[in-house]
Amino acid sequence: MLFLKECKKTICSLTFVLYAAVIFAMYVSQFATELDAPIRRPSPENSYYGSIEKEVPEVLMPAAVESLISEYLAGSYTAYPFMFYKEVKLKESDTVKIAEIIEELTDITKSELDHFTEYEAGGYYGQTDENGNMIMAYKDKVLPEYHLSEDISYEHFKELMTQADEIIGKGSKYSEKYLVSNFSTVPMTYEDALTEYEELMDEHNFAKAYMRLYCDYLGIDLAIIPIFVCVGLWQMDKRSRMEQLIYSRKISSAKLIITRYLALVCCMAVPVALTFFHVMMGLHNLYPEKNIYFGEAAGLVIMWLLPSITIVVSVGALISELLSPLLAIFVQGVWWYVALGKNELTGSITKYTLVIRHNNLGKTRLFREQFHDFIWNRTGYFILSIILIGLVIFVYEKARKGNYDGKRNLWKNNRRKFKV
Repeated sequence: MLFLKECKKTICSLTFVLYAAVIFAMYVSQFATELDAPIRRPSPENSYYGSIEKEVPEVLMPAAVESLISEYLAGSYTAYPFMFYKEVKLKESDTVKIAEIIEELTDITKSELDHFTEYEAGGYYGQTDENGNMIMAYKDKVLPEYHLSEDISYEHFKELMTQADEIIGKGSKYSEKYLVSNFSTVPMTYEDALTEYEELMDEHNFAKAYMRLYCDYLGIDLAIIPIFVCVGLWQMDKRSRMEQLIYSRKISSAKLIITRYLALVCCMAVPVALTFFHVMMGLHNLYPEKNIYFGEAAGLVIMWLLPSITIVVSVGALISELLSPLLAIFVQGVWWYVALGKNELTGSITKYTLVIRHNNLGKTRLFREQFHDFIWNRTGYFILSIILIGLVIFVYEKARKGNYDGKRNLWKNNRRKFKV
């Protein structure tokens, strides 16, 4: 009965309604269109199959060196330390270090770079034609003549790029994270496209491929939106002055907190489950000839998204009970923002990142390579959420016994502790 009461309280709250609306909006606007048409087998008659990020040293090295020289001559460097664009101006000592890297990579010296006055950044720019209409034109970069050193190995080149990134201040084009995506995007061949298609359409893979993209989109919301539902429910008792009544009842703190926690998690899983079943029906309509391994697809979704809900609810409950619901929202918001800012669209799977990204129906092999980190990440956050709920039970029990009265009591106890 207590579980059902907590579920009813959650579902009837305004924050849950908004939560469900956000989940459905994300699903409809970002993912649902993937179910409009099946994936077609690539044809050898096509002339273009898209592009692919591939670590090709012969492509990457010249492009990265050209960019580094261009930024040196421009006197500013582009970086994205926390999602936002940042124009970095280096002090003289750091400029000298960049020049030394360029000189090691090429045959051009700092003196030659500093005395080159004809530099032009190049790129697209607007201009008017003879009829006065605005058109886009392209201008090539104007750089000094240089030659890439033949004595530089690819391994040493990457070491120098790492040094350049550290000098610029992390998040630059030359970081290990962005090096390939910035400077080694090459046209996909028919063989590449066919291999990716065959991996994708394997009966044990194609449903999970759609699930990866589905989880990518919903995982962004589920790493932040549940915090509002959680703190809203925690505040509901305080606003209705139910705390004293709850404290006086014989129900154990553990039973109360665990029941509330399970109610929150189960209720917030409902919109996810509804969209998941819609995906399964859509796949059945798109690929009637294929066996859809429902259990494997559901298992991936549960493993991916459930820990996101549980950890956010746990963090929200603990900080709300310890200090303040507003602080819980702030902390989770900062954590979400930083985690999202450090991610690439595809392949951002590490052991610790909160938001896992795989914004691609393909790249099955990449996901397999990172699957160990995926399991570590999701299992770790699920275990952490259980530990945090244990702390919530401890704090709640202290409050029921009158030994803790929120942040005011915390500061009060600290003053007594340090009083001379």
